[in-house]
Order: sequence, then structure tokens, then C-alpha cells
Amino acid sequence: MTKNCQSTKKNFTMVAQSVLNFLVSVRRLPPLSELTGDEERLLFELKALQDSGVDLTVAGVYKLLQGKSGSTAYRNLNGLKAKGLVDVAVDGQDGRKRNIAFTLTAERLFRQFANS
Repeated sequence: MTKNCQSTKKNFTMVAQSVLNFLVSVRRLPPLSELTGDEERLLFELKALQDSGVDLTVAGVYKLLQGKSGSTAYRNLNGLKAKGLVDVAVDGQDGRKRNIAFTLTAERLFRQFANS
């Protein structure tokens, strides 16, 4: 291996370790430290959907978590709600539809990630 290649590999390893340390540190902070792995994944998948312009609905959560039972999807969504990260409200025009919105706590968390 050339000296330049060794140096590049060492730099990459150092950066990867720094990123990993950062992620572990952030994961230990509330509210993330209070989430299960499934709740954390759902939270960030919902954020990605919102960023792509998709309306967030309870029905959408069921579709998003295909392969999981409806009760598991609902439990994960309720976990996010109980931990103050999302609100669920009946749609004003269609009483059968339930919309999901991020709380200020979740928005603050997303801003922290964006600014890191």
C-alpha cells in the first residue's frame, strides 16, 4: 500500500470514528434516549416523508410499516405521541382520516440534527 493510500485510509477511519462517536452521543440524549429502535426509525421515516411533501397520516404509517402488524405500527405511533414527538388529529374535512404532525419538541430535535 502506498503512503498516500495509507494516509487516506487513516483519515477516513478517524472521520468515521468521529461520526460514530457523535451519533452515539446524540442517541443518548433525550428524547432519542427514550425511544425504542422502532420508534426512532418511524420518527425519522416520517420526517423524510414530510420533507418529500407527503401528508403524514395514520393510514400512511400502516403503509410505511408494511410487514409489521397494524397493532405494532399503531403502538409505535402511540409511543411517539406519548413521548411528546407527534400529535394525531382527526382531519377537519374527512372525519375518517387522522393526520400526524410533529410537535415543537420533534421540530427542535430535527433542527439540532440539521445544524450538527
